[in-house]
Amino acid sequence: MRRLLLPAVALAAGTPRAAAAGSRPGGRIATLARVGDCGDGCRLLDFHDAAVIAPWLEAREGPVTARAAVDLRLHGPTAIGSLADAGDPALVQPWSLRVRDAWLARRGERLDLRLGAARVAWGVADGLSIADNVNPYDLEDPTRFDGRLAVPLASLLLHAGPWSLQGVVAPFFVPAAMPAEDVGFTASAGEVFDAGAAGDADIEVGELDTRITLPDALPATLAVRLRWVPAWGDLAASWVHGYDSIPQVDGELVITGFSADNSRVDVGIPIAWPRVDVGALEARGGLGADVTGWGEVALVLPEATAATTSERQLEALVRLGTLDAVPDPLPRTVTQDGRPYVRWNLGLGRPFGPVDLGVQWLHGFPTERQAADLHDYAIASARWSLTPTLRLRGAGAAGWPAEQGWLASADLEWLQADALTLRLGATAAGGPEDGALGALAAVDQVRAGASMRF
Repeated sequence: MRRLLLPAVALAAGTPRAAAAGSRPGGRIATLARVGDCGDGCRLLDFHDAAVIAPWLEAREGPVTARAAVDLRLHGPTAIGSLADAGDPALVQPWSLRVRDAWLARRGERLDLRLGAARVAWGVADGLSIADNVNPYDLEDPTRFDGRLAVPLASLLLHAGPWSLQGVVAPFFVPAAMPAEDVGFTASAGEVFDAGAAGDADIEVGELDTRITLPDALPATLAVRLRWVPAWGDLAASWVHGYDSIPQVDGELVITGFSADNSRVDVGIPIAWPRVDVGALEARGGLGADVTGWGEVALVLPEATAATTSERQLEALVRLGTLDAVPDPLPRTVTQDGRPYVRWNLGLGRPFGPVDLGVQWLHGFPTERQAADLHDYAIASARWSLTPTLRLRGAGAAGWPAEQGWLASADLEWLQADALTLRLGATAAGGPEDGALGALAAVDQVRAGASMRF
């Protein structure tokens, strides 16, 4: 974290010369409260954005630009677990700092260079893009798969007229920011253990411990994108070689404890971030009658992952009487088969007076990472400017087959005095818990907030 903060602090401080050449400061202050799970009493949901102070500074001198932007985020409920914790200000008032920009760039007649923590946004789809694979996901709000984290990188862009070729190197691996609330995006210990080691035995998985293996190869990500922007559209082809930022169960399950009646075991579940290559094609353009269409298709080459249990630990369960015999062959649960698969996203958008409508067909949700798991999703969105100061946003998604669940969200925004935006909204999801959208029912919510840019 310190390595990321130092460039941001240095840029934010600025210099008199940069100020004279042209500096633009700005920022945003926002507050948001979410209430959910009101079956037996409501509770506050914490996505680490109860209050956000987000200053930024951009300085230019000739062809050189420097930009710094950070989010100082106050979290939700206090994190103290004992009276002694009440003496720790970081627990009484928990907070975090996130770098959004901390980069230097030089623009040339044919060549642009950018160095530092940055966001590289690829893809032409509205909202969720399957071609946007350089930066890791930001899933602290698990209902938003269009969020990404800035990472340290070097970007070189060669451009000539409507053509451009961009290469990106990200030296360090940065995992996705996983949901602050309990939403499962990987296989659970119970699913893996029951399917593998337990067999027909009636064994309950008790306490869960995770053991992670972080990638250590350098560089973490290599990416290249060729883009052509003629007068009638936007076409691109890209390839990204890196790591899946969403973790997967991979490695040897470790039995860490047993219950007195030998029917319950505590399990250590191995977590890793597997290698992945993604090649994508993108196209966007006008189709006539004010309709804009877009399409993305991605070929995904994932690394195979699996969960195994050691013979030695299964023999211990036999001696305890939990299992009758060591399974033969030894249990092995495949969590990701490693076979190539194809995802796509097709969409249309059109304005109807004050209403902008969009529809999409998504094949393969981001958490579906092998061909047998891919499903189809219909997604619709609308933005309605009711008055110059009142706007309604809505979105919905439904999986096919229906077991994948559904998700609906709406927000009403009211602009006050051309500066303050008040917001009131709600999100609801339904379906089986093991469905991609049904799992999001854990964060059903109503929310209210306000924000102001300066």
